[in-house]
Amino acid sequence: MLLSRLILLPFAVASSVTLYVSSVPVSSDASIVPSPIPLAQIEYDVDQSVGTLASYTPPTGSYSSNHLLRVGLSDSKLGSWRGIVTSAASFSEQYHKKFVIHIDEKGEPFHVGFGTSDKGSGQEVDIEIVRKTAGPKPVLNKPIVLNAEGRLESKEPEKSFLQKYWWVLALFLVVQLVSGGGDGK
Repeated sequence: MLLSRLILLPFAVASSVTLYVSSVPVSSDASIVPSPIPLAQIEYDVDQSVGTLASYTPPTGSYSSNHLLRVGLSDSKLGSWRGIVTSAASFSEQYHKKFVIHIDEKGEPFHVGFGTSDKGSGQEVDIEIVRKTAGPKPVLNKPIVLNAEGRLESKEPEKSFLQKYWWVLALFLVVQLVSGGGDGK
């Protein structure tokens, strides 16, 4: 087992992919950031859940909470953008940043997530790789079987003695009341 991992190690490293995340302002004001700028270069191995940060350049300027930035992927083939919108204040020095790269079955990125938390000890930026997984499947009961008439095919519950022969007991009581039993005199 260890030998097979050592043999496959060069292929695992060769399958790492580099991802570029860009920061683009939401507003149409061209004076803030004129074009998308590279924010981070992230390398990850398709088989691992943690990536490495090759380069990180935080956006410069004011970190005001009302200035919004788009963080995501630009797909040059489709001409589309995928990602999230966050406040520029998220890139302030007081926050710990975390990039979440969502990859599909082939290892291609299809979405980028970004989050911040209070800065503590450790790295300034964390990278997490999340594989696309199937959602939960519903638990189904046994199918309902109908007979030819369209009714449920079920056994009727066993009846007790009283439920079966109540009419005999009622007839016996009626006969006793009607006959009167005789006076005996």
